[in-house]
Amino acid sequence: MKNAFSTERLIALMKCLMAAYLITGVLLMAVAALLYKFSLGENMVDISIVAIYCISSLLAGLFFSKGASSRRFLWGMAAGAAYFLIICAISMVVEQEFIPLSNTCITTLFICLGSGMLGGMIG
Repeated sequence: MKNAFSTERLIALMKCLMAAYLITGVLLMAVAALLYKFSLGENMVDISIVAIYCISSLLAGLFFSKGASSRRFLWGMAAGAAYFLIICAISMVVEQEFIPLSNTCITTLFICLGSGMLGGMIG
């Protein structure tokens, strides 16, 4: 029986996460430019950030599940979870008052998991 999470899958996950964070960076720069140009409100920026999480997690799940032979939704969810965990790790380092069990953080977790799972089901 083949190992479910082999070295090839780990490398594939790293590539997918790098692509997802590249997409995240580009989209965040676009939001920053729109914020500068049009003086967007805080609600619009918050909605944009949630949309960026959705798009990036969905694409990470889509790309990562491509190499899976079965249970692609689980592989997509794993990609969404990995995306979220890296966001949390960076937030803990950058922001001193980061609370991992806050409503916002838990909501972000479910957004990333759900989007990654949807990407896996599409893939």
